[in-house]
Amino acid sequence: MPYRLTGVGTSVVSAQWEKVPGDEDVARRVLIVLEDRRLLFGQRHMEDESECVASALAIREMLTRELQEAKPGKDLALSLRSMRGACRRFVDAGGPGGHEFRGSWSGNPVFWTALGELRALMGQQIGLIADKYEIDLEPELASIIPVEPEQDLSWVPGFGDGQDSDIPS
Repeated sequence: MPYRLTGVGTSVVSAQWEKVPGDEDVARRVLIVLEDRRLLFGQRHMEDESECVASALAIREMLTRELQEAKPGKDLALSLRSMRGACRRFVDAGGPGGHEFRGSWSGNPVFWTALGELRALMGQQIGLIADKYEIDLEPELASIIPVEPEQDLSWVPGFGDGQDSDIPS
């Protein structure tokens, strides 16, 4: 954990220091909180739109607090801001009081689309943070991290050598 100079004495040369969290500490703290947010990985048929909006607001507050108090480095700050922006877009999509999300049990496409976008954007940033700081995640949260494609995509129509019989010329 790094230290920050907080004061300097004058009569006898002295300095005062305080421990400040490093980026790895901030990243670990953020991911531990997110591991307990079902909004990011819960079963879609069990989601309650008002609880999802409240959870997104709580995540935004936590990310803002980390940005203000911990003052993370440039890369981590960019990821935290991206996640905060994803939460903001989710809440905005719900409209005032989340009224645009009401009726999700009947398949409200606004809610399900916003939830899918939130999870995709958060998963991307969570994956970057976990990889950079070598942090193991609980399986539920890890489930939203995008999977890198196989190197050999020749088995996928359109990614072969042009000889695929399934693709019209």
